Amino acid sequence: MTRVIGKVLAALGVVMLVLVGSLALWAMREGGGADLRQLASTGELRELQPALFQAAPLRTDQGGSDRVFLLSTQSETITGIGSLRRSNNRPRRDLLHVDLWAIDAGTATIAWRKRLHTYEGKERAGRDLRGFDLLGVDGKTLWLTLEGPLGVSLIDGSVVADGARIDAKNPAMAGKRVDEPGYIAFGRHGLQLTLNDASQWRIDAGDLGAAPRDTPVRDPQGIVPPARYARESSSAFVIRALAIGERWLGVMTDQEAELYRNKPVIPGREPGERPGVMQQFLEENHVPAPLLEPKPQQYRLWSARVVQVSAAPPGWPGQLPDKWGTRPQFSDYQALPDAPPLLRAGLLHDGSEREQALWYRQPDSVLVLHTDKLGQDGRLQLTRITGPAGKPAWSAALAMETLEAVMPRGEDLLLLGREPPAPESEEEGPHLKVMRIDVPTGKTAVLDLTAESLGPFP
Repeated sequence: MTRVIGKVLAALGVVMLVLVGSLALWAMREGGGADLRQLASTGELRELQPALFQAAPLRTDQGGSDRVFLLSTQSETITGIGSLRRSNNRPRRDLLHVDLWAIDAGTATIAWRKRLHTYEGKERAGRDLRGFDLLGVDGKTLWLTLEGPLGVSLIDGSVVADGARIDAKNPAMAGKRVDEPGYIAFGRHGLQLTLNDASQWRIDAGDLGAAPRDTPVRDPQGIVPPARYARESSSAFVIRALAIGERWLGVMTDQEAELYRNKPVIPGREPGERPGVMQQFLEENHVPAPLLEPKPQQYRLWSARVVQVSAAPPGWPGQLPDKWGTRPQFSDYQALPDAPPLLRAGLLHDGSEREQALWYRQPDSVLVLHTDKLGQDGRLQLTRITGPAGKPAWSAALAMETLEAVMPRGEDLLLLGREPPAPESEEEGPHLKVMRIDVPTGKTAVLDLTAESLGPFP
């Protein structure tokens, strides 16, 4: 009897050994040693996809610390040990996490990360990612959309407002909000909601009271919109020139400089012939054009004198009213002698509608965004050019191929951009990175958000 029991136990041991070996081989094939350790310690395998950051970032210090806020969605699959026996039909859990990130702007490190919600199964299926957005700041409240309005504290990400609390404060609005993309917005008066009767209201972050959309807020300075966000469009953050009084400072290629330094000439016009309408038209438009997309050429920094002159036709009688307005007149073009040639160059700005190049003092200087080389291997560079001769103070290689947001504050600058994976890497998508630049020294710090999203949740 003892011998029979021994054989049975031996057989069971072999079966368990084969099973454990099979599990180990499966885990190694699926994810390597880390997954094997996870399987042994938790009894399940968790597979994370890189986080997606589709909302514009927002930088503010209204929570008491200088922070950059980002919103991400991230898919995760959990497979348990019991489901591994039938590898072709593994029951599993499919999750979608929605996280709010707070980045310390002074160090480019994660201050905290808050999980706002996790969707699973049928709740996750068909989820419209456009329903997750970062809207803006009102006071110390950050407004987001999470299938409806959601307010969180800038200090720790705790929820301070949602649809239910707004309805409780404003019973007449209950059941009437349109919680769909396009009907929840943020403007100069804070959070804006549209009801199903097409009426529009703004919500005061202080007490959640509703008022007609254009009702002024108590503290207009407390309203902070997100930064300009242009995905994979670095040219949205460069501009041709900066006007400083009557001086113009801008980038031009050698061909452009040759064109604009010389007055336009009408073919066939006789020397000394009186200027006509065509000559006036050409001269009025003989000014450096906006820099929509830098050419794959070398640019240099140039200065010029620009004054506003009357736009009246030539010879307009002085005794008649001049209601023609003014136009810029350029002259005295000069290349900055110490400014180096830079590829695909433009003056950096923050992407706002005023299109003002970033300008720094002590010494007076601008930041020039350019590339180190043409082709797929080219990477963005940022160089601080000082006046009046154009001598570079520093040049920094940016850890990104494309620039997507520019967030200046005081003497430091935060950039958001993407860098593709290395050619030998098995990764499919690019990494989103936050980069801090100390403008006085050019020192940098980089945070790889994509890599951080694949690590343990805080």
